[in-house]
Amino acid sequence: MVHIIRLTDPKFLSWDKFGNFVSLLCLIHCTVLPLIAMILPLSVFLDEAVHVWLFIALLPAAIFGAWSGWRHHGDSKPSLLLAAGLALVGIAAFAPMDTAAEIALTIPGSLLLIAGHTLNRRLNLLSHLTATTTANS
Repeated sequence: MVHIIRLTDPKFLSWDKFGNFVSLLCLIHCTVLPLIAMILPLSVFLDEAVHVWLFIALLPAAIFGAWSGWRHHGDSKPSLLLAAGLALVGIAAFAPMDTAAEIALTIPGSLLLIAGHTLNRRLNLLSHLTATTTANS
């Protein structure tokens, strides 16, 4: 028997948990690391390439999280939050701008991503509970 592993299978990977984790890393990177860098030599974490790598990690989490969530609960609000957050973080990662503008885009972008993944997880849970209750009735 052949088992097919689907990337959207909740047993395989929670894209929303992964997305929340990476979004939180972005938030920490933009708020805490500059302060710590004044005290400790953390120049490797302040390199501009970190933004690109964080965005690359955020992209599949947001896409697969939004898609699998929409399939389960049918609500588009998490997808809109995730798309807006990705747009802000992507602009900050790839468009040439000064550090203040980068931070001004990344912080709200990360917060939108966290909100989108959190809402998506809650809606998935509610959808699952509703389906379970309906099946047991």
